[in-house]
Amino acid sequence: MDAAMLSKRALMKGVTGMGLLALCIAPAAHAGRAPEAAPIRFSEWTDEDPPYLFYPSDKLEIQVPSAPELSRTTQVGQDGRITLPLVGQVMAAFKSVTDLQTEITELYRPYLRHPEVTVFPGDTGNTRVLVGGEVRNPGWVEMPGDFDALSAALAAGGFTNAAKSQQVLILRRGPDGKIMQRLIDLKSPLNGKASVAVALRRHDIVFVPKTRIAKAGVWVEQNINNIVPAGIMSWLLYSQNK
Repeated sequence: MDAAMLSKRALMKGVTGMGLLALCIAPAAHAGRAPEAAPIRFSEWTDEDPPYLFYPSDKLEIQVPSAPELSRTTQVGQDGRITLPLVGQVMAAFKSVTDLQTEITELYRPYLRHPEVTVFPGDTGNTRVLVGGEVRNPGWVEMPGDFDALSAALAAGGFTNAAKSQQVLILRRGPDGKIMQRLIDLKSPLNGKASVAVALRRHDIVFVPKTRIAKAGVWVEQNINNIVPAGIMSWLLYSQNK
Protein backbone atom coordinates (compact mmCIF):
# COMPACT_ATOMS: atom_id res chain seq x y z
CA MET A 1 0.00 0.00 0.00
CA ASP A 2 1.52 3.30 -1.03
CA ALA A 3 2.07 6.29 1.27
CA ALA A 4 -0.85 8.24 -0.24
CA MET A 5 -3.35 5.50 0.64
CA LEU A 6 -1.98 5.20 4.18
CA SER A 7 -2.23 8.97 4.65
CA LYS A 8 -5.82 9.02 3.36
CA ARG A 9 -6.85 6.14 5.63
CA ALA A 10 -5.28 7.81 8.67
CA LEU A 11 -7.11 11.04 7.88
CA MET A 12 -10.47 9.26 7.66
CA LYS A 13 -9.84 7.51 10.98
CA GLY A 14 -8.98 10.83 12.56
CA VAL A 15 -12.16 12.49 11.27
CA THR A 16 -14.28 9.54 12.40
CA GLY A 17 -12.65 9.60 15.82
CA MET A 18 -13.31 13.32 16.19
CA GLY A 19 -16.94 12.79 15.22
CA LEU A 20 -17.41 10.09 17.84
CA LEU A 21 -15.68 12.29 20.42
CA ALA A 22 -18.04 15.15 19.60
CA LEU A 23 -21.04 12.86 20.01
CA CYS A 24 -19.77 11.79 23.43
CA ILE A 25 -18.99 15.31 24.60
CA ALA A 26 -22.19 17.00 23.40
CA PRO A 27 -24.63 15.06 25.59
CA ALA A 28 -22.36 15.50 28.60
CA ALA A 29 -22.21 19.25 28.10
CA HIS A 30 -25.97 19.37 27.68
CA ALA A 31 -26.48 17.28 30.80
CA GLY A 32 -24.34 19.66 32.80
CA ARG A 33 -26.39 22.69 31.80
CA ALA A 34 -28.37 24.16 34.67
CA PRO A 35 -32.12 23.61 34.23
CA GLU A 36 -34.22 26.70 33.67
CA ALA A 37 -36.03 27.93 36.74
CA ALA A 38 -39.72 27.20 36.80
CA PRO A 39 -41.79 30.38 36.40
CA ILE A 40 -43.49 31.68 39.50
CA ARG A 41 -47.26 31.26 39.41
CA PHE A 42 -49.30 33.87 41.20
CA SER A 43 -52.28 33.34 43.45
CA GLU A 44 -55.47 35.32 42.96
CA TRP A 45 -55.36 38.64 44.80
CA THR A 46 -57.38 38.90 47.97
CA ASP A 47 -57.63 41.61 50.63
CA GLU A 48 -58.47 39.03 53.26
CA ASP A 49 -56.45 39.62 56.41
CA PRO A 50 -54.30 36.57 57.13
CA PRO A 51 -53.38 35.62 60.71
CA TYR A 52 -50.74 37.93 62.17
CA LEU A 53 -47.22 36.54 61.84
CA PHE A 54 -44.37 37.46 64.16
CA TYR A 55 -41.41 39.36 62.73
CA PRO A 56 -37.95 40.22 64.06
CA SER A 57 -38.10 42.91 66.76
CA ASP A 58 -41.69 42.00 67.76
CA LYS A 59 -42.28 41.53 71.46
CA LEU A 60 -44.41 38.74 72.87
CA GLU A 61 -45.47 37.39 76.22
CA ILE A 62 -45.38 33.68 76.98
CA GLN A 63 -47.38 32.37 79.93
CA VAL A 64 -47.05 28.86 81.32
CA PRO A 65 -49.70 28.53 84.11
CA SER A 66 -48.49 25.11 85.29
CA ALA A 67 -44.92 26.44 85.66
CA PRO A 68 -45.01 30.21 86.24
CA GLU A 69 -41.22 30.34 86.49
CA LEU A 70 -41.11 29.64 82.74
CA SER A 71 -43.39 32.56 81.88
CA ARG A 72 -41.64 35.58 80.41
CA THR A 73 -41.74 38.53 78.05
CA THR A 74 -39.30 38.20 75.19
CA GLN A 75 -38.47 39.67 71.80
CA VAL A 76 -37.98 38.07 68.41
CA GLY A 77 -34.33 38.44 67.44
CA GLN A 78 -33.04 39.53 64.07
CA ASP A 79 -32.46 35.85 63.26
CA GLY A 80 -36.18 35.22 63.88
CA ARG A 81 -35.66 33.23 67.09
CA ILE A 82 -36.61 33.55 70.74
CA THR A 83 -34.82 31.86 73.63
CA LEU A 84 -36.80 29.94 76.23
CA PRO A 85 -35.69 28.11 79.40
CA LEU A 86 -35.26 24.33 79.13
CA VAL A 87 -35.85 24.21 75.36
CA GLY A 88 -33.41 26.85 74.11
CA GLN A 89 -33.92 28.70 70.83
CA VAL A 90 -37.25 28.52 69.00
CA MET A 91 -37.95 29.96 65.55
CA ALA A 92 -40.79 32.47 65.99
CA ALA A 93 -40.59 34.61 62.86
CA PHE A 94 -43.23 34.07 60.19
CA LYS A 95 -45.38 32.01 62.56
CA SER A 96 -48.86 32.84 63.79
CA VAL A 97 -49.79 33.05 67.46
CA THR A 98 -51.55 29.68 67.26
CA ASP A 99 -48.67 27.94 65.48
CA LEU A 100 -46.06 29.26 67.90
CA GLN A 101 -48.22 28.44 70.90
CA THR A 102 -48.67 24.84 69.72
CA GLU A 103 -44.96 24.40 69.01
CA ILE A 104 -43.84 25.69 72.41
CA THR A 105 -46.42 23.50 74.15
CA GLU A 106 -45.00 20.42 72.42
CA LEU A 107 -41.43 21.43 73.28
CA TYR A 108 -42.35 21.65 76.97
CA ARG A 109 -44.23 18.36 76.98
CA PRO A 110 -41.18 16.25 78.02
CA TYR A 111 -40.60 18.58 81.00
CA LEU A 112 -44.12 19.33 82.26
CA ARG A 113 -46.93 17.00 83.30
CA HIS A 114 -49.61 19.36 82.02
CA PRO A 115 -48.01 21.70 79.50
CA GLU A 116 -50.24 24.67 78.77
CA VAL A 117 -48.74 27.63 76.95
CA THR A 118 -50.39 30.88 75.94
CA VAL A 119 -48.69 33.38 73.63
CA PHE A 120 -49.72 37.05 73.60
CA PRO A 121 -48.40 39.49 70.96
CA GLY A 122 -46.84 42.61 72.44
CA ASP A 123 -45.39 45.69 70.76
CA THR A 124 -44.84 45.19 67.05
CA GLY A 125 -42.23 46.80 64.83
CA ASN A 126 -42.86 49.32 62.08
CA THR A 127 -44.53 48.36 58.81
CA ARG A 128 -41.63 47.79 56.43
CA VAL A 129 -42.04 47.53 52.65
CA LEU A 130 -39.70 47.48 49.69
CA VAL A 131 -40.11 50.19 47.04
CA GLY A 132 -38.19 49.76 43.79
CA GLY A 133 -38.08 50.76 40.15
CA GLU A 134 -38.64 54.34 39.00
CA VAL A 135 -38.52 56.15 42.35
CA ARG A 136 -35.76 58.52 43.37
CA ASN A 137 -34.63 56.62 46.47
CA PRO A 138 -35.45 52.93 45.99
CA GLY A 139 -35.13 50.67 49.01
CA TRP A 140 -36.84 49.81 52.28
CA VAL A 141 -39.43 52.22 53.67
CA GLU A 142 -40.57 52.02 57.29
CA MET A 143 -43.50 53.77 58.92
CA PRO A 144 -45.31 53.25 62.22
CA GLY A 145 -48.80 51.88 61.79
CA ASP A 146 -50.53 51.43 58.45
CA PHE A 147 -49.83 53.36 55.25
CA ASP A 148 -50.73 53.06 51.58
CA ALA A 149 -48.80 52.49 48.35
CA LEU A 150 -48.76 56.16 47.35
CA SER A 151 -47.35 57.15 50.74
CA ALA A 152 -44.63 54.52 50.33
CA ALA A 153 -43.69 55.79 46.84
CA LEU A 154 -43.51 59.39 48.09
CA ALA A 155 -41.44 58.31 51.09
CA ALA A 156 -39.02 56.75 48.60
CA GLY A 157 -38.47 60.18 47.03
CA GLY A 158 -41.36 60.22 44.60
CA PHE A 159 -41.50 59.10 40.99
CA THR A 160 -38.83 59.73 38.36
CA ASN A 161 -39.73 61.33 35.03
CA ALA A 162 -39.66 57.89 33.40
CA ALA A 163 -42.10 56.28 35.82
CA LYS A 164 -45.35 54.73 34.62
CA SER A 165 -47.13 55.58 37.85
CA GLN A 166 -50.51 54.54 36.46
CA GLN A 167 -49.33 50.92 36.45
CA VAL A 168 -47.58 50.25 39.73
CA LEU A 169 -47.09 46.63 40.75
CA ILE A 170 -47.64 45.26 44.25
CA LEU A 171 -46.36 41.82 45.27
CA ARG A 172 -47.64 40.26 48.47
CA ARG A 173 -47.47 36.90 50.16
CA GLY A 174 -51.01 35.53 50.26
CA PRO A 175 -52.85 33.58 52.98
CA ASP A 176 -51.95 30.32 51.23
CA GLY A 177 -48.27 31.20 51.18
CA LYS A 178 -48.21 31.89 47.44
CA ILE A 179 -47.32 35.26 45.92
CA MET A 180 -50.12 37.56 44.84
CA GLN A 181 -49.67 40.40 42.34
CA ARG A 182 -51.78 43.45 41.60
CA LEU A 183 -51.54 46.50 39.35
CA ILE A 184 -52.69 49.82 40.80
CA ASP A 185 -52.93 53.41 39.56
CA LEU A 186 -50.95 55.96 41.58
CA LYS A 187 -51.07 58.68 38.92
CA SER A 188 -54.75 59.57 39.33
CA PRO A 189 -54.56 60.65 43.00
CA LEU A 190 -51.57 62.85 42.20
CA ASN A 191 -53.70 64.53 39.53
CA GLY A 192 -56.55 65.09 41.98
CA LYS A 193 -58.73 62.32 40.57
CA ALA A 194 -60.70 59.88 42.70
CA SER A 195 -58.94 56.59 43.37
CA VAL A 196 -58.82 53.74 45.86
CA ALA A 197 -56.01 53.83 48.42
CA VAL A 198 -54.33 50.43 48.67
CA ALA A 199 -53.11 49.76 52.20
CA LEU A 200 -49.79 47.94 52.46
CA ARG A 201 -48.73 45.11 54.73
CA ARG A 202 -45.36 44.19 56.07
CA HIS A 203 -42.84 43.06 53.45
CA ASP A 204 -45.03 44.06 50.50
CA ILE A 205 -43.09 44.98 47.37
CA VAL A 206 -44.07 48.13 45.48
CA PHE A 207 -42.45 48.30 42.05
CA VAL A 208 -42.77 51.30 39.70
CA PRO A 209 -41.95 50.27 36.10
CA LYS A 210 -40.42 52.37 33.36
CA THR A 211 -42.67 50.97 30.64
CA ARG A 212 -46.28 49.90 30.58
CA ILE A 213 -47.04 46.36 31.74
CA ALA A 214 -49.33 44.66 29.25
CA LYS A 215 -49.77 41.44 31.23
CA ALA A 216 -48.68 41.64 34.83
CA GLY A 217 -48.23 37.89 35.30
CA VAL A 218 -46.00 37.49 32.26
CA TRP A 219 -44.03 40.65 33.01
CA VAL A 220 -43.31 39.65 36.60
CA GLU A 221 -42.25 36.14 35.64
CA GLN A 222 -39.75 37.62 33.18
CA ASN A 223 -38.38 40.20 35.63
CA ILE A 224 -38.90 38.71 39.09
CA ASN A 225 -35.24 37.84 39.66
CA ASN A 226 -34.14 41.34 38.73
CA ILE A 227 -36.53 43.27 40.96
CA VAL A 228 -36.80 41.14 44.10
CA PRO A 229 -33.82 40.78 46.47
CA ALA A 230 -33.05 37.30 47.77
CA GLY A 231 -34.10 38.06 51.34
CA ILE A 232 -37.58 39.28 50.50
CA MET A 233 -37.95 36.47 47.96
CA SER A 234 -37.25 33.99 50.76
CA TRP A 235 -40.00 35.61 52.81
CA LEU A 236 -42.52 35.48 49.97
CA LEU A 237 -41.79 31.81 49.29
CA TYR A 238 -41.29 30.80 52.94
CA SER A 239 -44.38 28.64 53.44
CA GLN A 240 -43.91 26.92 50.09
CA ASN A 241 -40.41 25.73 51.02
CA LYS A 242 -40.75 24.91 54.69
